Formats: sequence, C-alpha cells, structure tokens
Amino acid sequence: MKKIFWIGISIMVMILLLMNYRTPFFKREKGGWSVGYGYSKSIEDSKNISNNKVFSIEELKKFSDSTNFLADPFYIKEKDTFYLFFEHQKSKPKAEIGLMVSTDGINYSYKGTVLKEKFHLSYPQVFKYKNEFYMLPETQGANNVLLYKAEKFPHKWKVCDTLLKNIKLKDPAIYLSDSLNVLLGSDKNMTLFMYNSKSLKDKWELNKKSIVMRGTESRCGGRIIPHKDGLIIPIQNSTHGYGYGLSLYNLNFKGKDYSVNKYKHLHFKANENIKEFSGGMHHLDLQKFGDEYYAVYDGNTALENGKLKFNIKGPLKWNYIDLMNWFTEE
Repeated sequence: MKKIFWIGISIMVMILLLMNYRTPFFKREKGGWSVGYGYSKSIEDSKNISNNKVFSIEELKKFSDSTNFLADPFYIKEKDTFYLFFEHQKSKPKAEIGLMVSTDGINYSYKGTVLKEKFHLSYPQVFKYKNEFYMLPETQGANNVLLYKAEKFPHKWKVCDTLLKNIKLKDPAIYLSDSLNVLLGSDKNMTLFMYNSKSLKDKWELNKKSIVMRGTESRCGGRIIPHKDGLIIPIQNSTHGYGYGLSLYNLNFKGKDYSVNKYKHLHFKANENIKEFSGGMHHLDLQKFGDEYYAVYDGNTALENGKLKFNIKGPLKWNYIDLMNWFTEE
C-alpha cells in the first residue's frame, strides 16, 4: 500500500514539474510595453530586430506623462507617410487609441489620441478598403465586434458597422480580398474561431470548421500576412504566461476547406539584448512594399527586481486546454 502511495506521489510530482516546465507557476513581474519598428528583407528576416528603433514608454511620457504603456501597434502607409496606431494605456483603467506619424519609418512623432470610448480599446487594426480607411479594434467591452470608419483620416473615427453582435472576441484579425474574406478572433476559453463573409459589409458567419486552434497558441497577434503558400497568421504564445512570445502559422485554403500548420515557432520572444523587450513580445504588423518589408511590433521589460508572483489557475487551465486540444486534433 505504501508503495502504491509513493508511486502516486511520484507521478503527481512529475506531472507538476512537467506543467511548471511548460507554464511556470511562478512568474516575475514585468514592466510596461513599448513599440519597435524597422525594415527587413523577408518574413523570416523580420525577427532580427537588434538594430531597429524603439519608441519606449519613457519617450512617450515626454508627450503624455500619464502613460503606462503603448502596445498592439498597427500601421498604414499612405503615400510617403507611416501612420502608426497603438493601444495607449494611461493612468485611467481603460485604454484608448493613440497615433504616431513618420515620413521615413525611423523617426516618429506622437500625434495624440484618435479614438476613445467608454469601454477599453486595443488592437487597432487599420486598413484601406475600396479607397476608404477602416479600423477594427478589440471592443469586448461593447459586447460586439465593432468596425470604425475614418470620417477624417487619421484623426476622426466613427462606428460604421457591427460585424458580430453579442459576441466578445479578443484581438480580431481581418483579411479581405476578391476571393477570400476572413475574420479570426478568440474567446475567453482560449479558442480561436474563424468567420467568413462575401465582403466586409455582408454578414459574417462561422466557417463550417469554425475552430482554428485552442490552447496557449490561440490568440491573434497582429495583421494576417499574404504569402505565396497561403496566409501567415501571427499567433501569441502564452506557454510561460501572457506576452511570452509570438509564433507564425500558415493558413491554407482548398475550396471551402482549410488547413493550419506552424510556419515558425517563437518568431518573437524575450530579447535580453533589448531592455524594452527583455520580458517578452506578442505582436507583429508586417507588410511588404516593393522588395522589402516593414514591421512594427511590441514587447515589455523584465524588471530586474521584479517580485515573483504565484499563479496556479493559469497553468492548470492552459495545460488542460492544450492537453484536450492535443487529443482532439485531426
């Protein structure tokens, strides 16, 4: 009986050690988020960010002293100007959407707040559709997936449509083309769903195979990237907690069906050589112009004297969902 007891204890210890290896129960406090940007030769080369510029919290505080962090950067290039929109978390609890502008993609100037609501705003994906400017931010607080249109670009935005009603989606990412329209977003249970529509303004409906993925890699982390092999989706990796890293997935359509395969594991993760990104990274907007790519991304700081926080709920939940996902994979 004692032997069975100790075997059981040993198995439990091994399981806990394995869980802690995948998703640590203790995590160190981290600082706020900052934004980086730069040019690259390819999708793969965009991970090399050591020589790129950073717009840090400290720099933004020179213009807005209540700044806590800036994150989720998306940009649009119009003529020779880069318009970079980002989640701006100030001292108040709900974030708003800020704007920075650059004429060379290297030197940015802060232009203030362009969108704020009574609810939290983040993930301001901006895009141009039929010669009009749109923004699809995360609007969970509205209990809807809201689409905004620029009344006067880039400073004035107004809700023009509700793409999904009574649905809360984290970080919705959209892709529009003549032959394919895709909307991806995850729920509170770490499940990434796919919606399709005939056009931006038509009804968005769940794909027949609605669940794209589940678990610690199941939340969009930036703009969907067109690629010769289909679409590349940046997906957040939270195996070591929120904001740990970013992987890239390849989404291929064959008729009405599709397949998902990992393209690059941890394309971004904590970079010890860059203070602002030493704690982790979780976002990428990468677009191609001519023969080169331009990327904006974010990351946070690992605090040297940060306290260790114990978290049991997250690792238990994430490991359980990953395990269930592994058993149910086709």
